[in-house]
Amino acid sequence: METKEFVHNLFAEYEETAALRDFKEELLSNLDARIASLSTKGLDPQAAFEKATGELGDISTLADQISLRKKQEIIQDAYMGIRTCLKPGRVAMYVIAGAWAVLGIIIAMVVYFTREEQSALEAFWEPNKNMVGALGTLLAFIPPAIAAFTFLGITQETAWRYPLSKKRSAWYALTAAILSFGLILSPLTWLATDRGLMEAIATLIPFFIPGLALLIFILLTEKDTRKPWARERYEKEAKASMDLWKDPLAAARFGMVSGAIWISAVGFFILFGLLLGFRFSWLIFIFAVAIHLVVQSLMMKPNRNGKIQGE
Repeated sequence: METKEFVHNLFAEYEETAALRDFKEELLSNLDARIASLSTKGLDPQAAFEKATGELGDISTLADQISLRKKQEIIQDAYMGIRTCLKPGRVAMYVIAGAWAVLGIIIAMVVYFTREEQSALEAFWEPNKNMVGALGTLLAFIPPAIAAFTFLGITQETAWRYPLSKKRSAWYALTAAILSFGLILSPLTWLATDRGLMEAIATLIPFFIPGLALLIFILLTEKDTRKPWARERYEKEAKASMDLWKDPLAAARFGMVSGAIWISAVGFFILFGLLLGFRFSWLIFIFAVAIHLVVQSLMMKPNRNGKIQGE
């Protein structure tokens, strides 16, 4: 076997890129040089070839000579270069699931704003009369759409992750459907009946307890599906995050900002609840979470020296 054919077979499973071609040429040059060196020592061409390729092993033994950094960049480029084309059947399922969700939202809006002897503005400010029909409509459309998107998403290979098995993906889809069904049913129960808030919250019990138990079980028994380069990148980011919190000043600063955000959120929740009603004041906590994440991302932003703030 010629050295060119040997090198070609080594990388047969990799996606051909310009960087990979350069790497193969460098490897071929080193291999030819090694064979020539062995030949000058008295070995015949076939024996020199076998010895040189045997020393090559899994390429790791020559990593220092051939530039380990280039090798890693090529492998990462091969992974990042993956363009996972969706099959027509999967695209059709995505379209159907999306259309089903959009149809449900449109019908819910029509139901919400269509009331006899009421203007759109009056309907908007009387949720007890209008929201029941809208939530009932969403109950039939949104959970199946969420389940479909969950199943399709985690059974699709990406540049970051390998796909999950269809059986395990079905469990994830079922969990997503149960939880979303309970989330919609709870406010629907509150608005459609004369029961209080506690009864509406109790409606979540037959959905959230089984749903969360199932989710925790499948998450704890899940294998790591990240690809090697993605796992390495995550470990580097985790280390950078840990280094950030090792700085007492940065940790104290973040703690004070976090405390201010959540104290303000509780204050606004009570204020808006008393002024406008507690049905909508809980939305303030969504904004609080968003602000909290933005602050954390700003603190982890590299400075001009390439270091994380707080290091």
